[in-house]
Amino acid sequence: MANAVMETGADAKRLFEIVKVIRKYKVTQGISPDELCEMLKELGPTFVKLGQLLSMHPEIIPMEHCKKLEDLRTDASRLVTAQIREIITEEYGQPWNKVFKQIMPYPLGAASIAQVHEALLLDGTRVAIKIQRPEIYSVMERDVRLLKAALNVVKIKKINNVMDLGDTMDEVWAVAQEEMDFEREAENIRRVRENIEGIRYVYCPRVYDELSTKHILVMEYIGGFELTDKVQLEAQGYDVHEVCTKFINNYIKQFAEDRFFHADPHPGNVHVWDGRIVWLDLGMMGTLTVTDAELIKVCMKAIFSNDYLGFADAVLKICQHDPELDKEAYYERMRVYLDKYRVISMAEMSSTVDILADLYRIARDFGIKLPKSLTMFWRSLSIMEGTVSDLSPETDLAAIIGKHLAAQALVKGVAGSITKKISHKKLISGGPLSYSGHEQEPDEEIDELKEEPDGDMEE
Repeated sequence: MANAVMETGADAKRLFEIVKVIRKYKVTQGISPDELCEMLKELGPTFVKLGQLLSMHPEIIPMEHCKKLEDLRTDASRLVTAQIREIITEEYGQPWNKVFKQIMPYPLGAASIAQVHEALLLDGTRVAIKIQRPEIYSVMERDVRLLKAALNVVKIKKINNVMDLGDTMDEVWAVAQEEMDFEREAENIRRVRENIEGIRYVYCPRVYDELSTKHILVMEYIGGFELTDKVQLEAQGYDVHEVCTKFINNYIKQFAEDRFFHADPHPGNVHVWDGRIVWLDLGMMGTLTVTDAELIKVCMKAIFSNDYLGFADAVLKICQHDPELDKEAYYERMRVYLDKYRVISMAEMSSTVDILADLYRIARDFGIKLPKSLTMFWRSLSIMEGTVSDLSPETDLAAIIGKHLAAQALVKGVAGSITKKISHKKLISGGPLSYSGHEQEPDEEIDELKEEPDGDMEE
């Protein structure tokens, strides 16, 4: 059994390091949110990624721990300039200064897998370089392998009888591998740029394909400031309500129409620049099948109409569940659940993190396994909600989602199809954001669809 855990002396040493750190923080005696974050950072990038994943599960660990774990998104040790230059030189097979005129020493952002630096190309063009940390793949692969083997030895299978630790480590590794493949991220960026083409208030930086590799991503430099920087928004004359409304409209489009959405839309990944909302860091994206997207819309419609039977049935269609499920008790729990979260204004609404946690508890109690797509959907929605409610409490997320649902409503016949297209286009279109010195013309009302293709928008 020991051989299954430790393949080399280096493995044994690493396992000893992990155990030593865990004992240092006396985990079995309870651990504060701050201590948990410090411990995970000390253990390394694999555990930081595990902490980021756990932050999405308030049904498993206390809410105060979840909130603190969100800090792990950007709080990481920084590679020094010499390391950055060495990585670039090795990746390109030539001196770094044969590709870049200058690399700014202080990173724009540092995370567990990579960090981003501003740089100048040889012709003076300003770019952003995302550089993967050296040896990160082998370090994380080893840690995941050791932890999974160790879990089998000590017979620890679940946290709070909810989260399967083996499955969790598999998910950590799968997510990490996606984020470490910068060629995949480049493709994500291209796809998002296609999806937002023609929408003037939203943007995504272009990729310099000829300079990008699996471990280095060179992109158009984006200035501006984080979406949540209300001081800058107001100082530059932006209408905060307009910014929040268009942010919501585009994000809902990602779910409902594109079925390809930013899976981590926290403020650091969304900037406001030159009259546009800019999507950054597209390494982790969520994908919905046609069926998933339609069932989620059914769920949302049921929530808005307080149709607990429709909602309960839609959840069962989306999820794997116990065939012996007590439907009478399940329907009653769903009725109470929807009564608790009846549609109200953003200022009064409980966090969707809490809403998701309650849904998870119901799922756990009735042997229902929520799919990853639904988990990512709810989690992303909760991040979006938190951002908007802090910035602009008067912006009613529920009302905006309701308009999208109305635009997607099933209407029979050709006239119905045209009506849907007009309604939907009004929601996702519009001019660039207005701000001081660069006021835009009012958003156009769409009276006809001269260039729309025939057929229904929905697939």
